[in-house]
Amino acid sequence: MATQAYRPVPGHVLERIQIAILCQEQMDLHWEDEATAMNYLQRVQLLELTSSEAGEYLEARVLSTGEVLRIRLDLIKNLPMPVK
Repeated sequence: MATQAYRPVPGHVLERIQIAILCQEQMDLHWEDEATAMNYLQRVQLLELTSSEAGEYLEARVLSTGEVLRIRLDLIKNLPMPVK
């Protein structure tokens, strides 16, 4: 099942994720898998942001299994919202 084209995420989301990576934060993320369109909810350790022609990705380690994932940023369902 093909996933739709990449939609850029707001700058505040990139900043929040970069801070989380620098602080070695763990987060409960809900995302859709790019290849299968299946949804996942896992506690992960944020590792690195990467970019490619296909979009921006978050590399994260699942805490329960140690598996390292590459998650397309626009497919994360619970991205942080700005605070006023």
